[in-house]
Amino acid sequence: MNPAKKQNPTTKQSSQQQKPADQQQLIAAAQWSGPLPPPAALEHFNDIIPNGADRIMTLVEKEQEHRIQHENTALRAEITDFRIGMFIGAFLTVLCVVGAVLAAYLGAHPMVSIAMVSLPIMILIGKFLARKAK
Repeated sequence: MNPAKKQNPTTKQSSQQQKPADQQQLIAAAQWSGPLPPPAALEHFNDIIPNGADRIMTLVEKEQEHRIQHENTALRAEITDFRIGMFIGAFLTVLCVVGAVLAAYLGAHPMVSIAMVSLPIMILIGKFLARKAK
């Protein structure tokens, strides 16, 4: 007997256990979008887990409450940042105008006063243009 022609016993068994050609496989999948499954799935969860649908509803309500709280916190932080920026901008503008008036009063070259006043004006124009571009 030639060793190259030996058959592996596992190969022999697998060839004998072939599936018949008329067998079919059915694969079904279901999915949903959003926080809640459809009512039939909720009923099925009740069959599997005691109060399953009620637990899912509680979970969805907590998640929604958390999302609303997170959005409110982010909105408050954005408003606070905007107000702080406005106050800083107003303070620097007033400081530049006072500096320009003081420079003119002390007899500095007129270009110093013009530069001190034009700086906040240019920044304000840039901010308005950037805001309109959004």
